[in-house]
Amino acid sequence: MNAELTAVGLGPGDPELITLKGLRAVQAADVIFAPQSRDGDASIALRIATPWIAPSRQEVVTLPLPMTRDSGQLRPAWQAAAEVMVTTLGAERRGVYLLLGDPLLYGTFFYLWRELRVCAPTLPVKVIPGVTSFAAAAAAAGMPLAMADERLIVLPASYETDAAALQRLLAEFATVVLMKAGAAVPSILTALEQLGLLDHALYAERVGLEGEFITRDLRTLDPHHRPYLSLVIVRRGEVL
Repeated sequence: MNAELTAVGLGPGDPELITLKGLRAVQAADVIFAPQSRDGDASIALRIATPWIAPSRQEVVTLPLPMTRDSGQLRPAWQAAAEVMVTTLGAERRGVYLLLGDPLLYGTFFYLWRELRVCAPTLPVKVIPGVTSFAAAAAAAGMPLAMADERLIVLPASYETDAAALQRLLAEFATVVLMKAGAAVPSILTALEQLGLLDHALYAERVGLEGEFITRDLRTLDPHHRPYLSLVIVRRGEVL
């Protein structure tokens, strides 16, 4: 058997939201790769998958990756991680790379995949999708994401937070999902209040993880110091 790598989306955090296909890939792997921040914080993805990892027969390798947008720091880190993965897999080991949510939606895996294509162009790479945090949050709150011919858009929150931008988006899309809200929450709430849409929005943080918080009462939400793993869903269409 030749070496291969599978990126597994574990979903937002609840272990029961891991797909059967993802679970089987984790259990069948010889090596478990998981990203780890440079400051030593444990990988959330690794914690989610831990119940199905057998240390006696599976090697666990954490890959230090900086939490930054600085490409000068990121590119060398991705290159180093790819080289570690290729060396660890060798000629015939099966590996999985664990991620929160879905590997190809605002995830880090594509950058790593790009480096793997450079240093190991013949390595087979597969992707197993995962449940997104906004889908899980909407389900928990009973909020439809889109119906019939409605349109939905998913954006990083830091780029579309003022009232004018939201108004333009909501003129075209019934539902706007703002990912990684965190520091942008104060400006998002201000924009929603100006547009009269506070009652048409959902806020969620740490979906499926310890400390999960989901609310549709954004009027009582303290906007300050919200975590990176947070989101806002704004819907001008029908809500229950």
